[in-house]
Amino acid sequence: MKIIHIFEENLYSIRYSGECKDELERLFDLWEDNEYLFEFFEANQADLVFYKLSIEQAVGETRKEAGKLRDALFEALYENPIQIETLFRNLDNRVVHTFLLSEQKTRRRWLRLYAIRIHENMYLITGGAIKLTQKMGERPHTKQELSKLEKCKTFLEQNNVFDDDSFKEMLNE
Repeated sequence: MKIIHIFEENLYSIRYSGECKDELERLFDLWEDNEYLFEFFEANQADLVFYKLSIEQAVGETRKEAGKLRDALFEALYENPIQIETLFRNLDNRVVHTFLLSEQKTRRRWLRLYAIRIHENMYLITGGAIKLTQKMGERPHTKQELSKLEKCKTFLEQNNVFDDDSFKEMLNE
């Protein structure tokens, strides 16, 4: 597991062992890949019924929404990095307060980016998914994202990360 610096002191992304891309790059590449999207929506067609869209429409919507999510993320980072805080929310909608190393998400329709909040305006992307169901535990691909969040959080805790300074210290070792 390697932490990749994406933007100043605000955004980082995990690159898992054996992967050639960090999670942010991997996800945006997947969400632009027609073949992957067609296969995904075919495999999850029963969940797509709720949206009343054909597979072709879902592919088009996903590509469009991925572009908007990327634009919102990088617009916030480049124009005013403090705005990144407004993009992320607690993973559990019932939790109202944020805390150190809290599990976060940002979303655009059914697209999700998952992250660990290191500090105010500082996030570590751990993964993401196309989430068509209400709960993450309902499908294997979203369960996997929960597992990745926990794995990254455990990694940070084992490396004594508890705030932005300890995170930066870990990166410089």
